[in-house]
Amino acid sequence: PSTPRTETDRARSYLNGRGLAEAVCRQYRLGFSLSGWAHLRDAAAKKGFSERELTDAGLVVPGKKGGVYDRFRGRLMFPLADERGRVLGFGARTLGDDKPKYLNSPETMLYHKSEALFGLDQAKASAAKEDRLFVVEGYTDVIALVQAGVTNVVASMGTAFTEEQVNRLKRHTHNLFLCFDADAAGLGAMSRALELAKRHGLTMRMVRIPDGLDPADFVLSGHDGEAFRLLAGQAQTLLQFQIHTVLASHDLQTVDGRTRAFAVLRGILVQAASPLERDEEVRYVADRLQ
Repeated sequence: PSTPRTETDRARSYLNGRGLAEAVCRQYRLGFSLSGWAHLRDAAAKKGFSERELTDAGLVVPGKKGGVYDRFRGRLMFPLADERGRVLGFGARTLGDDKPKYLNSPETMLYHKSEALFGLDQAKASAAKEDRLFVVEGYTDVIALVQAGVTNVVASMGTAFTEEQVNRLKRHTHNLFLCFDADAAGLGAMSRALELAKRHGLTMRMVRIPDGLDPADFVLSGHDGEAFRLLAGQAQTLLQFQIHTVLASHDLQTVDGRTRAFAVLRGILVQAASPLERDEEVRYVADRLQ
């Protein structure tokens, strides 16, 4: 059977394997939940917390035969905090094959998933200084970029960008740089993000990372923070990114291909943040589609 020491050593080995140093992991207050069913419950009870309080906080789950057991077991723990650094909930990653791979705190009086952003409390100072925020998908993307010297970065914990997240972010800047995977889920989120940008008067750009890498893999594979900033300097607006993606996915040498591309692009162009941006892209599209 595993012991607390061997379990935590495994968690440290995982972080070391990702190239994440102890200092930055401590900065983001990473932890580990032991694999037993009642480690947290019993430790909290000794400190005077009731089962009701632990349930309301989303830390334990009612058992089928009465009593409660720990919600998070055998997982790497990422605290999710408000702008003042007060922990509201947790994201937790399994180190094995358990499903789901990631488990978040349930909705509570304090924690609301639609508002959750990882690292905003740490990023807000540099966001104000640079007047921009990088938004990535995952926890380790944030930590790896911070380790590389890019400190104005938060994680949306997925590509489903929400109105509540945008409301939190725009208190700190109106310039957002999205670093999402260019897969089906990432591309599908662009229309939603365009709509949010237009409604809130934000500038959103898409940072394209080469070779299909995520931000963490990019900076941990030998590139530094400056290399990431150079990519950001080439970032396209979300409208440009979508248009280029659609044009690249159709055969523009044929009438049928151009017609199909136009049918898709019509719906994208109407989401332009301003008439000026739309007119510029209309001219570009007209030229490409002949």
